[in-house]
Amino acid sequence: MAPTGVASLPVALLLLLLLPPGTRGGSWAAWMPPAVAGLEGTCVVLPCRFEYPEELRPAAVHGLWYFGSPYPKSYPPVVARSRPAAVHESFAGRAELLGDPGLRDCSLRLWRLSPELAGKYYFRGDLGGYNQYSFSEHTTLEVLARPVLEVPPEVVAGAEVELRCRVPDNCPELPPLLGWEGAEGLEGAAGGEVREDAGGARNLLGLLRFRPRREDGGRRLGCSVAFANTSLAFEASVALDVQYEPQVVGLWGPSEVVEGARVELGCEAEGRPLPLLSWFRGAAVLREEPAAPALRLLLPRVAPAHAGAYSCVAENRHGRHNHPSWDPGVRPPPRRALGLLCPFWGHPISPIFPPPDNPDPPVVLPESRCTAGGGEGVRCVCSAAAVPEAAVLFELPSRNLTVAEGHRDFAAAPRGGPGTGGGPGGVVTGILTLRGALEPRLAVLCAARNAHGTTARQLRFHHPGGLVWAKVGPVGAVVAFAIVIALVCYLSQSRRKYWEGEEGGDFGGREGTRGGHRGVTVPSPCPQARWLRGAVGRWALGAREGPGAPPEPPPPKPGRGSPEEPPEYAEIRVK
Repeated sequence: MAPTGVASLPVALLLLLLLPPGTRGGSWAAWMPPAVAGLEGTCVVLPCRFEYPEELRPAAVHGLWYFGSPYPKSYPPVVARSRPAAVHESFAGRAELLGDPGLRDCSLRLWRLSPELAGKYYFRGDLGGYNQYSFSEHTTLEVLARPVLEVPPEVVAGAEVELRCRVPDNCPELPPLLGWEGAEGLEGAAGGEVREDAGGARNLLGLLRFRPRREDGGRRLGCSVAFANTSLAFEASVALDVQYEPQVVGLWGPSEVVEGARVELGCEAEGRPLPLLSWFRGAAVLREEPAAPALRLLLPRVAPAHAGAYSCVAENRHGRHNHPSWDPGVRPPPRRALGLLCPFWGHPISPIFPPPDNPDPPVVLPESRCTAGGGEGVRCVCSAAAVPEAAVLFELPSRNLTVAEGHRDFAAAPRGGPGTGGGPGGVVTGILTLRGALEPRLAVLCAARNAHGTTARQLRFHHPGGLVWAKVGPVGAVVAFAIVIALVCYLSQSRRKYWEGEEGGDFGGREGTRGGHRGVTVPSPCPQARWLRGAVGRWALGAREGPGAPPEPPPPKPGRGSPEEPPEYAEIRVK
């Protein structure tokens, strides 16, 4: 329990000395701190001192505390020594009139603080009869869930900084114990404690001084509070936001520039806060953007007037950094051959070159096509020639899709020198790989664009389904024709045997003769079948002959024919 009587006498005397001159022994007056704080679950003492007119000379002095309002009808008392049963249930067993009203000490102690106890507290002096007075002075109690961690508004790398951990120390029975978490490895770290008294409200102030570095950004620092002989513990932490001067960490662009080419420059910078990035050519500002980690500069078509030193500058309130300038030379574009003169014996082939400034749009080359890749889908190639170099892409209208560089199914072919896929004026090739099931009417467009225009062409495309039928179709045709050939031969042979069996004569081993018909000739069986069988075999197996192979002559018709090519007849003699 809290000490009373003699133990509170020094506090009462101190409060009496702190009363303003003219209030002691004068009229009704009270003094108390305007605000007091305490951690949740701990206790707090509200120091209080009051005065009343000396001419009253009361036989007994009592005191009451009210919460939220100085008037009794609005809220039951927090504590009332003369009327203990009238105390509000929320404060039963948690509020105690620590001071002695007879000694003009009205100090109040509250135990087991909780958020519902936070608010304004008013004191009422009761001297008996009508000599009662509610003071307008009051104390505001703040119940904290954690200590207050104070961080400077700006933490700059290299500059010493001080963190403060403020802990209420208004309960003499529970002195706080303070410590720091996460301070290991900080440059120049040093700690300390200070006790402060602001108008009767006391605090323990923990101090941590150190010199932050860039790599300390994001480090979590915290102060912890504990109380002896209790399980109460509190902690407050903060992530350091270390600010530092900017620095340009990267700059990119082509090593050489060709007149008429499209050039893109870029730079990256670090800084806290994010810096203002600017592109300069000499002293002229070409482009700038605030709070940007990167900045690009696009020159759609380079001309000799664009020559000069280009520099990227990063700047924030902590400093400025300028990357070494970029100054490539601008050279004329390479001349591109359009055709070849017919060579003569002993003379080299001479290329024909267009004028250096050719305003023609890109040209999609004939080798652009789509080819089936077996089980790997379809591979489409788009090649384009242009000055300056063109950007190629694929368009799939049925899917409402455009595939360009950067897409997972797009690949750029290796480049060589000018005219072979490299340089600002040459051939650029893109490769598109289509995987999975493809719709039968899928169309693929090859598009190429540069500063002079855009050219698009639909690629020749063979759906995998068509390739399967191209393999199955000839096989089925061969089987069908073989069946027809066998049927024709079978009917021809059967008819011949019928003729031979009807006569029953001896033909003397001469094939093709018939008794009773002297001098009559019979055609040899199946000449059309032999020609058809040979044609089908050549068609099924002889695709290698190509489209230029001469056609097979039709089978000979039965007749006498010319003397040079007599038809094949068999003479029938009668024995």
